[in-house]
Formats: sequence, structure tokens, C-alpha cells
Amino acid sequence: MTFLASPARWLARLASPVAAVSGLALALLAAVVPASPTAHVTERAPGPDSAPVRRVEPGQLLGSLGAAPGGESGRVIGANDLARLLDATKFWRADTRKLELRVHAHRVVLNADNPYVVIDESTVKLPSPVLSFGGELQAPVALIDSLPSDSTINRLAWDPRAGVVVVVPPGGVVGAPRVTVQDGVTRLTIPTDHVEDVAVVARARAHFRLRFAGYFAGELPDSIRVGLLRGLRTLPAVTGSALELELSSDAQSYRLLREPKRVVLEISRVASNSWDSFAPELPPGPRALRVIVLDPGHGGSDPGVVFAGAVEKTLALDLARRLRAEIEHRLHARVVMTRDDDRAVPGQARAEIANRAHADVVLSLHFDGLIQSRAAGASAYVPTADVGSAAGQLGGVGPGAITLLPWRDVAARHAVASRALAEAVLSSFELRGMGPTRLRERLPYPLLGVNAPGMLLECATLTSPADRARLGPAGLDALARAIVDGLEAYQRNL
Repeated sequence: MTFLASPARWLARLASPVAAVSGLALALLAAVVPASPTAHVTERAPGPDSAPVRRVEPGQLLGSLGAAPGGESGRVIGANDLARLLDATKFWRADTRKLELRVHAHRVVLNADNPYVVIDESTVKLPSPVLSFGGELQAPVALIDSLPSDSTINRLAWDPRAGVVVVVPPGGVVGAPRVTVQDGVTRLTIPTDHVEDVAVVARARAHFRLRFAGYFAGELPDSIRVGLLRGLRTLPAVTGSALELELSSDAQSYRLLREPKRVVLEISRVASNSWDSFAPELPPGPRALRVIVLDPGHGGSDPGVVFAGAVEKTLALDLARRLRAEIEHRLHARVVMTRDDDRAVPGQARAEIANRAHADVVLSLHFDGLIQSRAAGASAYVPTADVGSAAGQLGGVGPGAITLLPWRDVAARHAVASRALAEAVLSSFELRGMGPTRLRERLPYPLLGVNAPGMLLECATLTSPADRARLGPAGLDALARAIVDGLEAYQRNL
């Protein structure tokens, strides 16, 4: 659970105790200063009657820090909030106005009106003194940079976007990206604690997405139209964080470099075989989703993957029914099921159902089973979406060419749309913490003869204990919501 520091404000001294103050000045002073000398001003959550919040769900933000005169360098954190964030025990000495915080073998000693803080056996000088306000010590937020860094004490970080101190999650912290341009290559350098967990989860130029295991605690650049970069924003994620980039149509290739404590995304105007290519994209604009065909895999005498009591055919049908209700509620589309009970349906019959329904999208729902003990997450299979190979599949010989496809390969003409669909759904999975995800470009058996954009979606891995644990009723509902989130993004061309 993530806790954030509750508010604390500073009051300026408006007059010297020995200064002569006129009656008018006293009246003005009374109007701007609370009558009690120990009044504590508390920042409240948005809303006219809302009360300060003390507990939050993971990933949510709470409150803000007060600021002493001096701007950013004057940010402070209350001792009570610091103790709560560190899960520390407090020991107060009124005679010396000294507060000691103890966390396991660590101790932090704060002295009122003193910039020196004792942390374990070291003495650290803060940029300004620890002061007392409202009966509570207030320390400069710079203190958190000097706290011990071992696993027995919570790691804290300052989030400048929200104006809060946060408890850093196990994934660490993601810092502010720095954008530079050199020799026609646009580079985004992004500090992060765990470079091995950074992944590209969407390759479209208009919506290029990077997912991080850590908490994003940086500020976005003031100017984001630099080089090939046209836009940059953060995305909400259940676990970790994500960045979405909008790139120029001139961008031709990219590569992600992992260096100590940072990743570097390089974007080039030149296509290169040694760099990765962007996903082919459809023309901009919303896409119609009037009819969606759901194809629960297996059935009847074909159970699919069976592992530790989990049966693929049963889970696929249960998910399809929940997904149908979610689609009808949110997208108001007509849903056609290739099966709605436990029976076998031949592959050609499934394709005929989809084609007769004039499907706008076909989702073949499956669950994976892999021998590797650490394998987990979701996979999607779509026809090859590379422009060159797709043209080769279709047999095109130039502009205006008329191509006749074998019925089995007709799904190849929808390869680009299928790729966009898969990226939208898998990106939704990543942002909801249902990854890792994988996208494979090969025509899957359930799409043979299907004349519509579609994909085979392995929604989770049944041989993974963590995946199986989240496939109860609530977990299947969450899967259905994640898939519809992806469908909505695909429909809006996001």
C-alpha cells in the first residue's frame, strides 16, 4: 500500500513581538491569521466537504506537502507523516525538543530549530532547519535523500508532479525523461532502477508505449515537440507505470538500449535492419465495431490445456460469456458466439459463423500451457502485419493488381488491423498488471478462412501458479474488462 505525506503549511511572521501595532493593523492581522497560535492548516482532498484521507489503494495519490518561503527548496514533511511512511516508532524529548524515529536498527534524530540531523552514526546538514509548527516538527523534504537504503526501511521519493512524498514500490523509481537530438536521431533517456523490466508494449507511431516496473516520479519536459517526438504523456497502470509517445510519421525505426540505471530509446528517420520497425498503421479515425465474434477455444471432447484442475475449454467459455456481457454494456455491439455450451465446433464452421455474421472483429479465446516453469502472462497471434511480407502473402504485383487469395489465407488482408487490435488489447493487459505479454505474427489456425480482423488470444498461462490464482470469477471479470478496454482503444484508433 502506498502512503503519501499529509499537508503542512507555513505561516510567515507578520510582526515583531515588541513592535508597536496600530488597532487597524491588529484588525487586519486577525483577519488573516487563525486566533489559536497552534492552528494547523490541513490540505483537503478535492470537493467542498471532503475530509483528509488517511488510507489509499495502491497507486492512488493523496494530499500534498506544504511549502515554506523559498519555493521548491522550502518543501517540508511533517514528522508524523515521516514516521508513518517509514513505519517508525517515535520518541520525543520535550526538554531538549528532540524527536527520535526508530526503524529496526536505524534511527533518525530531529532537533527543533537545527539543520543538523543524525541518521544512524552520521550527521547530515539539511538545506534549512527543522522547525516546529502546530506542535509538530517539520523537516525539509531533502531529508529523504539521506535516509538509509537497505531493505529494512521503506525507500521514499519526492514526486514533483503531485507534490507528494511516496513510498517507493519494489519496482523502484522512474525519473524524468530527457530528450535530445543528434545526427537525425531523437533520443529519450529515462532513469529507472530496473532496466531489465522496461518493455515496449505498443509499436504504433501515434501511440508508442513503454511500460516500467517502477513508479514514475519525474516531470515531463516543458517542450515535447523535439526532433521526431510530437507528444509525451504518462498512462495509469495498476502496477508500475507507462509512458506513451506520439511520433512523427517520418520516424522509420527505433531501438531500446539498456544501460546502468537508465534506458535510452533512440528513434531514427532511417530504416535499418539492425533496428526495430514500427507497426504498420491504418488510416486515422474511429473504427466501426458493430459485430464482434467471440470464439471460445476447444470444447466437447477437446479440453485444451488441463493443469492443476484448470481446464482451458471451461475457462474460455466462462470468459466469453462474461466478455459478451461487458461488450454489450460498454460498446453496445452485437456479440456472436461460435459456441455457447460444451461442444466441439470444427474450425471451418467457426470461420463460417464469423463470415456470415459480417464480423468487424473476431476474438478466439484460449489459455496457454507451457513447459517452462517460469512462463507466465498472455500471448496474441495475428497474421503477419509487415507491409512487405503481407504484400507477398497477398501476391500483389504492383498498384492496381487484382489478387485472388485461397480462402484459408483471407485473414492476411486484415493483417494490419489485426496487429493494431492485438497491440491495443495486450497494452491494456500490461497496464492492468496482467503481463508479461507477447505478440506473435503468424496466421493462427482459428483464423483460417476468417474474412475480418482478428486474433488468437492466450489470455493467461495455466501452468503458472500466479496466473491460475487470478482466474476465479473476479479474475475472469477483470480479464473481460481489460479486453474491452483494448477494444475501446482499437475502436477509437488509440
